[in-house]
Amino acid sequence: MTGILLPAGGLIAAIAGLAVYWYKAATREMILARLNEADAGNRSFPDIERPFVARHYLLPWMVVTPIGLSLGWIWGWPWNIVIGLVIVAGFIGTEIDAWIYGLRLSRMESQLADAIDVLVASVSSGASLQASLRQASEYSPMPLRGELSEMVARLRLGDSPPDAFDLLAQRVPTETFRLFATTLTVNWTVGGELAETLAAIGSTIRDRLAIARQIRTLSTQGTLTTLAVLAVVWFMAAMMWQSDPPRFVAFLQSGVGSWLVAVSLFLQGVGVALVSRISRPKV
Repeated sequence: MTGILLPAGGLIAAIAGLAVYWYKAATREMILARLNEADAGNRSFPDIERPFVARHYLLPWMVVTPIGLSLGWIWGWPWNIVIGLVIVAGFIGTEIDAWIYGLRLSRMESQLADAIDVLVASVSSGASLQASLRQASEYSPMPLRGELSEMVARLRLGDSPPDAFDLLAQRVPTETFRLFATTLTVNWTVGGELAETLAAIGSTIRDRLAIARQIRTLSTQGTLTTLAVLAVVWFMAAMMWQSDPPRFVAFLQSGVGSWLVAVSLFLQGVGVALVSRISRPKV
């Protein structure tokens, strides 16, 4: 019994260490995001200030944990292997969630660059900023149309323009939207040539998106290498099971075999987490 409890305790301690590491990393990112927001503590907004898209850190684990429990209790799988499978599946689900999150933000930034072109043309023709924003919201596709329409509606209802612009930056938490909101706030406060400034911002956004695509292309190699290694391991396991199922099942049910498989799964999960952390630089 002691021989089983010691490895199980070590595995649980390793899982707890990973959880503490990711919690501290998320806390640091949240603190940095709050420090970058200008006057965030002096303004009060309703619940709509929450981002239009957010990371779901707990959702993958809430999905894979009941599946793992069912494998252990109903199907009788060894618990150390079940824990390893949960770790691998949880980190893969977290990576999928991060990919969806980045894809939606990139789509919003690309739509903002097109909307800025409409703003530049409208402002250059002599229209007011509010009328130009309304026209840009009408020509923008979803989901940017909803964010711009909300901002225009707040301006028409008498909200403070700097507050409305800052709310847009909070709803879409990217450097691009923060720069756009800051530019509108400065122009509304002190005036100036808005068309030239917006044109420069649109060009900057497109350059930033191009650099981000190049970085993602270069970092794809590491992600594909990780996926290839995982695929080879699982393919070899499937071939071993196909060649001699009784011996393979006996190996999994033995003490040494189950812990070897559990450690292998745990290392796969750690590898997925590290590659995800390294291959996602900020632009």
